[in-house]
Amino acid sequence: MSAIIPRGIKEFDLYIRQTYAYLILGTPTNASRYNWTAIFVAQWLAYLNQWTPLYLLYEDKKGGYTTDVKNDLLAIIENAIKYAEENKLIELIRATAVLTSKDCSTWHLPASLALPTGGTHHILTETTETDRTAPTTEAVFPKLIAQTGGMVRCKCYTEAAESGRAHKLAGFDLIEYSFGVFYSGTANLPTVATDTRLTIAHSSKASFVLPTAGITDNLTALAAGAAAPAKILVIFFRHAKSKHPTLDGPWSVAFITVLL
Repeated sequence: MSAIIPRGIKEFDLYIRQTYAYLILGTPTNASRYNWTAIFVAQWLAYLNQWTPLYLLYEDKKGGYTTDVKNDLLAIIENAIKYAEENKLIELIRATAVLTSKDCSTWHLPASLALPTGGTHHILTETTETDRTAPTTEAVFPKLIAQTGGMVRCKCYTEAAESGRAHKLAGFDLIEYSFGVFYSGTANLPTVATDTRLTIAHSSKASFVLPTAGITDNLTALAAGAAAPAKILVIFFRHAKSKHPTLDGPWSVAFITVLL
């Protein structure tokens, strides 16, 4: 299990965010495909909610970082691994009738477990800055960093890189994103970037801050006296060309982060 769920802090940060976002995608959801109960999904979200504010402190080496913060993060990792082992969560995924390539890459499972016809891969193509004849098939790979006040730092990379300095794909001058804010636990969250509940915007920079404090269109009214659930950002990305929109890249899968 430890070989599948990473024990490194930075590696687990990406893992917990991506896996929770993937669990709640689809109709039925991927969690349902895996035979994960609602309790399992809620506990995975609880780990993400515990993790997010601590990881922000961990990243702030000049201000919030302390040894206690690091130890608390490591404790969450150990708790998540133990919970997954006790409830055989990874085994449930491996036993899924139709396991796709995306399932395997998201959960760090061997690619050989995927059915030959399951899932899709983005095929990398050679492009140059002057190529205006064929759209790319490479998606954006983002890292979302929630900040106080509902701000989210979006750092975008190419799928081939997935790290390093934030950057756009060569030949593309924009990052296009489609996003919305919802309460955690909302049924039928968007699974495609063209969902009418989402807003589409652009950034000329590969690293930018997205403010969400005033976005309330998809927040349902609460009963009097009811505590507001946590807010989450649902967002999709793609590489875009301002002068050649027909050559825009494919939309990514949905990425989800809990807002602070």
